[in-house]
This record gives sequence, structure tokens and C-alpha cells, in this order.
Amino acid sequence: MKKIMLTGLGGDVSEQRIRESLERVGPVVNVTIVREGDASAPVVIVEMDINDEQAYRITSRVTDYWHDGHMLNTRRLLH
Repeated sequence: MKKIMLTGLGGDVSEQRIRESLERVGPVVNVTIVREGDASAPVVIVEMDINDEQAYRITSRVTDYWHDGHMLNTRRLLH
């Protein structure tokens, strides 16, 4: 099980949209959207049933990626 944190998403992000995007890579177990603080810039924690290589692919392809007026970033959480 790998946890990936996504930042830079718009305030209109939904669990369904995250699942649909990431299920192409592997099974999504859980999506947590944290809107506390700045609701227009939520933090998303995604738990996925993927291996290290798949986690690396996600984080390396999406980091510093400009999309829809926002700079997207991903980080693999180690705990």
C-alpha cells in the first residue's frame, strides 16, 4: 500500500475525479480530501495498492505539472 499526496488542485476537486484519474495506474483504496485552511487549495491523500515503481511513475510525471491554472505536485508519503 502506497500513500501519495497531491497539492495544487483546484477547490472543485472531487473524490470521483481523483479515483478516475489514478485508477488507470492501479487500484485506489482510499481518497481523503483535506479542505481545512484554504478550501480553494485542498491537499489530497490517496492510498493505492501499487508497487514502488508505479508510485515513482505517478510522482515523477505529475510533479511540477501545470494544469488548469494550478501547479500540481505529488509526493509519496513514507508513513
